[in-house]
Order: sequence, then structure tokens, then C-alpha cells
Amino acid sequence: MMPNAAAAGIEAIRRDPNFPRLKSMVIDATGLAYYADKDAAFAERINRRLPFGSIATVGGYLAALEAEGPAGAEYQGLINELAVGETFFFRYIEQFDALRAVAIPECLRRNQSSRLLRIWSAGCSIGPEAYTLEILLKQHFASQLDGWQVHIVGTDINGAFLEQARRGAYGDWAVRGLSPETLDACFDRQDKLWSVKPKYRQWTSFMPFNLVDGSIPSYPHGIGHFDIILCRNVMIYFDEATRHRLLGNLHKALADGGWLVVGHAEAGPQMNELFIPVSVPGATLYRKQAEPAAPAMADRGTPPRPAAAPAPLLKSRRAAAPAPDAAPDPALRPAPRARKVTPAATPPAAPTPPDTAETNERSTVLEACLARVEANRLDPGAHYQLGLVEEELGVGDPVAAFKRALYLDPRFVLADYHLALAYWRRGRLVPAQRHFRNAREALEIRPDDEAVAEGGGLTVQELRGMLDLWLTGEEG
Repeated sequence: MMPNAAAAGIEAIRRDPNFPRLKSMVIDATGLAYYADKDAAFAERINRRLPFGSIATVGGYLAALEAEGPAGAEYQGLINELAVGETFFFRYIEQFDALRAVAIPECLRRNQSSRLLRIWSAGCSIGPEAYTLEILLKQHFASQLDGWQVHIVGTDINGAFLEQARRGAYGDWAVRGLSPETLDACFDRQDKLWSVKPKYRQWTSFMPFNLVDGSIPSYPHGIGHFDIILCRNVMIYFDEATRHRLLGNLHKALADGGWLVVGHAEAGPQMNELFIPVSVPGATLYRKQAEPAAPAMADRGTPPRPAAAPAPLLKSRRAAAPAPDAAPDPALRPAPRARKVTPAATPPAAPTPPDTAETNERSTVLEACLARVEANRLDPGAHYQLGLVEEELGVGDPVAAFKRALYLDPRFVLADYHLALAYWRRGRLVPAQRHFRNAREALEIRPDDEAVAEGGGLTVQELRGMLDLWLTGEEG
């Protein structure tokens, strides 16, 4: 189809009276509220699917999708068009460092009797995240895991992504940033692709799963009682109600004391309601507080699981148990990059009872931010940090805080980005798009590998990619 003909087809789809109903039905089934304000992008995806057999109209396509349901072949084909597959190995290395230094050692201690470790890569896309976990475990914890059962399951709604994940072969884009030593140790070169070595594919499997419609936990599918769940850069595409429900389900799918890892922009008030934040330099993990062991009931065949003490907020990696294999082989680590690390919040001076620890911690962090603003009224970073905390805790006026940061520094790109997210979560789509565009424009002349101020290690290239996803198909 010629460019002008394609544009005309997309515009005709947008104007079709059945288009709003079609878009609403698909968003309800997939949770992809990312497309709520992107008619052009959604219409472009529909245009790729038409004609569907003998069906060439939006009304006919809608009827066909309604008849087959989300599990149908064409519905899955459309989902494959809509889903976003941007990912790469060791993405956000600070989070993998935090898992290695804090979460994995805790899981090994907690599960010493069962000798079972279960990890879920939820929304795994084409698979690099899941394989990265196996590489990390086998390089740094091989001796501790000898004789253990280790299961890493990657799930996604996109069948085409899962097929590529199972093949385990990737182009240069997915392995960018890895050192030549890492590539040689972990991959086999096959023509123009990098294939994950068989030794790093033994614990990892992939299966389709819909995070929006799927029952969680789903023990028949093996979805439940995980020690670690990674669900990164997935929830930013969901509306607030879907995000709220999914977080509750992920909490249920974790074992007591289990760990959740989310993307940079996905923390919110509900995170601190459900999880204990554990901060290390450059990253924050979220831990499910263990419930007290219940008294023995009629079913005495299942022993109660031991309760684990809640993890304190860590000031530095030395506050946790040292990572095993203190001198790891640098060949299996990504090439180092200069990064700006955001200091972790200071923990309470003394242990606090579990029923009040979270409330006191939240108050302490908020009061510290307010004090910093009071002492540094002209510091845009102080207002930005206050906005982040207010947004996460669901208090105050984070929109106003981000605006003050931008007033003091109009080129403060993360203030624009988080102001856009705050507007989007409140249903204010036009100002959200404006600030996403402002943030992208502020990055235009900056080098890809530059660390973004206040970004906790986020690079210009990574933030630009996130912004491009939000602005694809934006409406005028």
C-alpha cells in the first residue's frame, strides 16, 4: 500500500462509527490503556490487520473478534501488533545488582529446607530478562544452588514474542552494552544473531499468560508462590484500576517474604500499602511482609510456612548480607557505564514494631523531603523529590511539586516526565502529552550514554526510548 493510501485507510478507520467500540473492547481485554488517547496509533494497528480474510470493514472486524474472543487466533494477532517488545539483556543493571546483593541471598537462606527457588518474569517480551536471571544465578550462586530446583518462568500476552524467547536468539540491539567478554561467555554467534548458550537456558521456560484477564495466583499454570517477581515497564501501559488490581494479584502470587521488582516509573501509593520498600544505591525493591504462621487446622498434612521478619530500608549494600562469591568473574557483567546514584532514604534509628514500621517510615521520608524543600526553596531537585514521594504515598499535590521543579529549571527532563505521568494517571491526557513532548525535546541534543539527573542510573537513550513509546501515534 502506498503511503498516501495507508494514511487514508488509517483515517477512514478512525472515523468509522464502530472504531470507539472496537478500541474499548480491546483495551478492556488487554488492559493496554496506553492506547486510550492514541487513536491514530490504534487505527494504524487495525489497518495492518485489514483485510482479515473477506472482512474489510471495522464493523465486520469487530464482529469477528467478538465471536472468537481474546483466545482466538486473530485476536492474538492483533495483540501481537499492539504489544511493545523493547527490552535488552541486563536492562537497569542496578536492579540486578540489588537482587544479587540483597534479595537472592535472602531467598537462599529462607528456602534452605525446601531447596526450591521460583522466579517469574511477568511481561517478559522476547525473553532477555528471564535469561539474564539465569546468567546471574549461575555466575554468582552456582555453588549455593547445587542440588536445588530452580524455575524461571517468563510469560507474555504476545505469542510472537514468546516464540522468539524460546529460540533465544537476538540481534545486536538486545545485547547492546554488553562487553565482548560477556558476549563470548554467554552467547554463541549464529550468522547475525547472538544465541544464548544452552547452559544458561536450563532453568528458564516461557508460556502465554494475560496479566489482565488471567487468574492470579493460577496454580494449574504454575503461577504462584514465587520468591521473586519482575514486572518491569508493564504497568505503565495500564489504567489505574487495572494497575491497582494487578499489584494486588502480584502480592498474592509472592511467597511470604518474597520480592517484587518494578520499573522506574511504576511506584505508586499502593506499593507502600502492600510491600516494604528496601532501598539500595540506585534501586528500590519491594518485599511482601510475611504473615504470622496460622494455627494448625484440620489439614495437618501441610505445615505452616515460617514467617520472615520484615526487611528494613537499607542505607547501603553493606547493610545487607554480603553477596556470595565476592570476586565474580567480570566477563559475565555488562560493560560499566557512568551512573548517577540517588541516595537511599535513611532508615529509622531503631527497629520498629511491624504494625507501625511502614507508617513511621513513610512519615520520616515525607518529613525529610518537606524539610529539604523548606531549607532549599530554590533547589529544583528538592521539589522533584517531594513530588515523587507525594505521588508514591498518595498525599499532597505532586503535580504542583513537579511544576515548581520545572519553574526553577525548565530543562529538568525527569520533572517533565513525571509530571506527564501524574497528569496521565489523573485522566488529563492533553497536558500529559505536552509534557512528554517537552521531555523528549529536552533530550534531543544530549548524548545517548549520558546519565539523566536524578534518574538513579537511567540514561538519556533509555529515557528517550520510554518517551518514544508514549508519543507513538500521539493525537494533535
